[in-house]
Parts: sequence; structure tokens; C-alpha cells
Amino acid sequence: MTNTRHHADLTQLRAVSHPTRIRIMNMMEPGKACTVGDIAERIGESAGTISYHLRQLAKAGLVEQVPSPDGDARKSCWQASTPKLIVNADGDTDQASVEALAQSASTATTEARLRYYRAESSLPEPWRHSLDSMSIIRLTDEEFSQMQQELLTVANKWINTVGDRHTEGDGSEQVMVALSAFRYLA
Repeated sequence: MTNTRHHADLTQLRAVSHPTRIRIMNMMEPGKACTVGDIAERIGESAGTISYHLRQLAKAGLVEQVPSPDGDARKSCWQASTPKLIVNADGDTDQASVEALAQSASTATTEARLRYYRAESSLPEPWRHSLDSMSIIRLTDEEFSQMQQELLTVANKWINTVGDRHTEGDGSEQVMVALSAFRYLA
């Protein structure tokens, strides 16, 4: 997917505040059409469910229906109409929508991790090694901010370096990088 970023508006924020829609958006790219059937099979939902969620995403301008690349008008094909979204939780953002998105994103990340663990032993050897690290440390607010920036710098280095270099079928696979850092509340 292109490295261009798009700042989400409130309508888009609400539209992606559902774990299934997050999964759909994570597999779609601008300029690359996916059929409803392909999405349904990959996500493990019915075609009707996927069609419903795609329509909700389309209303928010996040995906668009496109002609089938093979010209088959019977196929319902969709592609992302925006690059990756950035959510700014500033004072102008509806806090309830930000919280709903955060909860959905957390659920989607946890579900992705569980799918990986269930399939791990059946994956080719190089893909059987995940990285999970969790620590609870004491930081000042300045240190917390610095740590967040440093972690984002490392993640963005890889995102920006790899960019559009790889495509399906070239030996690469999608890898989820999920960073979380927040005040721990026991």
C-alpha cells in the first residue's frame, strides 16, 4: 500500500469503528480490486456480511466499487479509495468515536494475534517466529513521550522503506506491527 497518509474525518472514524471493517480496510489497497467473495473467504465471514460492511465504508468514502479487472460484470469488486488513515485524537475529535475506534482496533489486533497463534504450527518455518514483548515500567511524562516517538520512528522506518516494494506472490507476506504504550491501570 502506498505510504501516503490520510487524516480521518469524523464520518470515516465512525465507519471504521468495527473489527470486521478494520480487517477489510487492512487487506484493501488503492488501485487493487478485491471481490466480495475473496474478502469473505479471507476474513471468514459471509458475502452478505462483507457487502454490508463495504457499503458502510463506501458511505464514508473509504472504499469504492470498481469494475472487475477481468471484465466480469457479475463480480462485485471493491478497492480502497484512500491510503492508510491517521486518527488524531485532538480537541476537535469526537472522543466517543475515538474510543470506539480504539476498542475496535484493539479487538481486531487481539483477534489477528489469536489467528496467528492457532495457525503458527502450520506456517512455513520462517513465519513461525513472532515477537511479543510486554513490560510495565515507570516513566515520567517526558520519557513516555520520548519512548513513543522512538518506537514510532522504528516502525515508520520499516513502513517507509518497504513501501510498495512487495506484492502478493513475490515471497513476501503481510506482517502486523502493533505498538501499544499507555498508562497502566492495575
